[in-house]
Amino acid sequence: MLDEGTIKELSDKYYNGTIVGIERTHETLALFRIKPDFPVPEYKPGQYTTLGLGYWEPRHEDTVKDGELAEKKTRRLVRRAYSVSHPVLDEGGELYDPAKIDFLEFFIVMVIGREGGPVPGLTPRLFLKNEGDRINVGQKFTGEYTLDCMQDIRDTVGSLAVFAGTGTGEGPHNRMIWDLLTTGYQGKIASINVVRYKKDLAYEEKYRLLEKKYPNLTYHALTTRESDTLQNKVYVQDYIESGAFEEKVGRKMDSADTHIFLCGNPAMLGIPKVREGKKIWPEGKMGVIQIMENRGFVMDYGRTKGNIHYEKYW
Repeated sequence: MLDEGTIKELSDKYYNGTIVGIERTHETLALFRIKPDFPVPEYKPGQYTTLGLGYWEPRHEDTVKDGELAEKKTRRLVRRAYSVSHPVLDEGGELYDPAKIDFLEFFIVMVIGREGGPVPGLTPRLFLKNEGDRINVGQKFTGEYTLDCMQDIRDTVGSLAVFAGTGTGEGPHNRMIWDLLTTGYQGKIASINVVRYKKDLAYEEKYRLLEKKYPNLTYHALTTRESDTLQNKVYVQDYIESGAFEEKVGRKMDSADTHIFLCGNPAMLGIPKVREGKKIWPEGKMGVIQIMENRGFVMDYGRTKGNIHYEKYW
């Protein structure tokens, strides 16, 4: 166990940001707003950076423990990469003015872990933090999961941008959708989010307000463990393959003017392995990528830039 003096010395050395806001959706899900000490470099919607806390920090008692740590490791940081989310709306119900944002928002779930599995290091510590506490923020923002790929339809009236996520996979989509709305995108925007319970829909209220302001935006919330959906689960794959999604948005997804962004559970994505140019799809239920490739869409792969873009969360 490190003494208070050593802990302060390590914190002063490594921490370069302050938690300025926490909106706790529930006990294991929260929006963290963090103000870095440094000027935030210009970054693209959809990109990510890292957050870090010292191994010397206390852990949440409801998570799998990491046992006794060697003192050398106790002095280090545990870091994890997180996509930058976005508050979307300000207190007045208007799209946030970039000039008024001096923080970064992250949509994070506390990882409980399970015995015998990987031991979660960051979130059991992060969820014990409060406003005013210090944290480490990565100074590099990176990632290829951005809106650059949809330049071909950006100015096409009636085009369609679909964002499908599971759980906190909604995070990067908030920033991306905000960007499309603030730049006057003339196509349709659809955000699909699958969660276990309604309480996991941290941004739904904001999107319902946005739907009223922007007729080209629709928000599609799906739950899998509520009493009315437990026996009739509809995942993103089902929602798209059944035609229910297209019926809701009032048009077919056409590879000529539609881009699809996927972030979250690997089963939802269904990323294939590629061997000698041949795609080997995961066994079992088809993921969204396979469903849409069967309909003429093309996923990003290597230097090939298609109209299906994805970011897996684990």
